[in-house]
Amino acid sequence: MRSTLFIVLFICSFANAQEQFGAVFSNYTPTTSVHYNPSSMLDAKVWLDINIVSAGAYANNNLAYLHNNSFWNLYRTDGAGVTDDDLGFNQNRKKYGAYSRAFASVLSGVWSQGDHAAGLSFNVWSYTAARNIPDYMAKFIEYGFTSYDIQHNIDYSMKNVNVSSLNYGEIKASYAYTFLKKRRDMFMGGISVKKFLSIGGAAMNGYNFDFDVRSDTMMQVYDMNVDAMATLEPELYVKGGMGLDLGFTYQKMLSECSSYLPNTKRNGCRYIPYKYKLAVSVIDIGSVKFNPDTRSFAGYSFSNYDWYYYTREPDQDSVLNIFQYQESDIDNGRVKKTERIHLPTSLILKADYNIWASRVYANAMLVQGIPVSKEKFGMRKANSLMVGLRYESKFFDIGLPLSLYEYTRPQLGLSVRLAFLTIGTDKLLSIVNKHGDIYGGDIYFHLKIPFYYHPKCKDKIKSGHGAYSPSIIKKKKTCEAYL
Repeated sequence: MRSTLFIVLFICSFANAQEQFGAVFSNYTPTTSVHYNPSSMLDAKVWLDINIVSAGAYANNNLAYLHNNSFWNLYRTDGAGVTDDDLGFNQNRKKYGAYSRAFASVLSGVWSQGDHAAGLSFNVWSYTAARNIPDYMAKFIEYGFTSYDIQHNIDYSMKNVNVSSLNYGEIKASYAYTFLKKRRDMFMGGISVKKFLSIGGAAMNGYNFDFDVRSDTMMQVYDMNVDAMATLEPELYVKGGMGLDLGFTYQKMLSECSSYLPNTKRNGCRYIPYKYKLAVSVIDIGSVKFNPDTRSFAGYSFSNYDWYYYTREPDQDSVLNIFQYQESDIDNGRVKKTERIHLPTSLILKADYNIWASRVYANAMLVQGIPVSKEKFGMRKANSLMVGLRYESKFFDIGLPLSLYEYTRPQLGLSVRLAFLTIGTDKLLSIVNKHGDIYGGDIYFHLKIPFYYHPKCKDKIKSGHGAYSPSIIKKKKTCEAYL
């Protein structure tokens, strides 16, 4: 059981690249897609989407793994039979990293009618990331600093290592507008404004760390240039800062749309499907601020120090002050706004193609994390590239996405929606493939109440003269593919 405990602790402590690839494209769940592009609320297939509760967690790393097992098997057997031999370490990489995200959302909603859409959501987010861990450090993690003497008495240099953890609440208001409709072209833009309530966080920018492990009791530090901050106790800080999401969507419609007003009684409550749509967004612009009176900070820049008993666990209340006697000005470093941790800002490109009858779609998505300046504390979202297929209808969706974590590690996902409940994962094989290696895991769900039609459209649609009316299709031959 020690192996199972270690892998769980490793994942959670370094653990948030879950993107909900299988669910984010659905036209029936705008309360999900708004988090990736605020303009996606427009032209939704629901007039009002109310999210009761959502939650999910994702974790991935490229060092530690549990061999020949699955999360389902661990759950079913309560970890019985797992030994230290099942825990493995991938020592064939030059750089190591880990990333995790967890979220929860309650009582959120999106309204979409005509050229306008608006949303309000209440969320809690948790991110943790570690990047640029060198190969020799991975061996120290596996074998230990004190006992792995094969790596003693060697000069090491560790540069540009970043470790961050960020936990905060969020109140997000979103608005989107269809600003141009011409012939079969629709152009839409959206914005989300976010108010943060910070809870806790920690960050470390390791610009340079040159050292030599001399023995099991002494490490020689040649040069150290590091900035670090931490909130040692959780605190709900209402002045937690602000953030933005910006999004744009272009849709090529299947018929003329200059007077199209979705989810309204005007124009016969009809729905015009799109042949394809392209979207671009920049999300998580901004930073989370912590109470400057209670956060701790240390800026280190010193050299030639013999660090005795380096494995001794420091006092939690003074963890950042471990080298305070070697630093003449610990309150100053390269980071100036030491009470802020920047969000994992990212560029997202999406494409969705209507293959058959507005039921079967092919989609693709690229997530590119935007690096934070070295003079700031911040997260960087893990990069991803995804292609997938999706079937969607009023009461049933299924998505099958294939993604590349950090553009290299393949992941197969699955998302299923049954009316008001969506359950999915971006790492299906980690759950079901008992003969695979577990490097991480992922699960998410959404419980919603969808109102599919504007109240004034219900009778018209039931009578056969609305969105699905054969009379509409006869007038608009180009819509035949939709039915």
